[in-house]
This record gives sequence, C-alpha cells and structure tokens, in this order.
Amino acid sequence: LKNGKIKNVRFVDCDLANCKFEQTLMENVEFIKCRMTGFKAIDCKLQTILFDHSQMKLAQFRMNTFKKSVFDHCLLEEADFYGSTLSGTLFTESNLMKAEMSGTKLVDTDFRSSSIAGLKVSIESLKGAIINPGQVNDLAWLLGAKIIY
Repeated sequence: LKNGKIKNVRFVDCDLANCKFEQTLMENVEFIKCRMTGFKAIDCKLQTILFDHSQMKLAQFRMNTFKKSVFDHCLLEEADFYGSTLSGTLFTESNLMKAEMSGTKLVDTDFRSSSIAGLKVSIESLKGAIINPGQVNDLAWLLGAKIIY
C-alpha cells in the first residue's frame, strides 16, 4: 500500500509477513499477535499504534514518524528503524537485539524493560532515551569502554 490511510483498525492473529506500506498514515491501529517477519513500513506516519505480542524479526520501519506508539512483548530482533523519529515510543518486554537505530530520534523513548543487547545506535541518537541502570552495560561499547566487575 502506497500513499494510503489506515485508521481505527485492529489486526488480530494476522500473517502480515513481508507486507509493505510506503508513505502511509496509520492512526489508532492495533497489531495483536501478528506474524510480521520482514514487514516494511517506509516513510510512514504512525500515530497511536499498538504492536502487542507480535513477531517482527527483520521488520523495517525506516524514515517513519511514530507518535504515542507502543511495542509490547514484541520480537524485534534485527528490526530496522533507521532515520525514524521514535520520540515518546514505549518498548515493553520486547527484544531489540541487534536492531538498527542509526539516525533515529529517541527523546523520551522508553527501553527500560526491553532487551537492547547489540542495539546499533549512536550516542547522538540516544540523547534523551530512557534506559535502566542494567542497560548501561549493553551500551558501553559506544564509549569504547570495558566494564569489568
């Protein structure tokens, strides 16, 4: 779907693997227990979106603007958020291992209860992001530091 609008829709137990959305507005949309491996949303506006218990490995969210969005219990391994604005997005109990977040804006993005090991991100992008003390170890490589106990 290109240049479309999706509003007030709930996807439950859907197979959306490899679906592609480009320059699409999504507003008040829920993805519940969906299979979204390889899902692509490129240059989209995503407002009040809930991704809940969805499999999203290798999903691409490049150059998107997220507002009031939540990823709850999602598998986002190796997902690609390059160049997106995720300000205020909440990641709860989600797996973001090796996810790409280069060039993202993460002000007030909450990662505290999620796995961020191997997150590909810059110090500049991390400014204003919310993490827990244990996640500092996962990001120490940005400083070129070794943490030894």
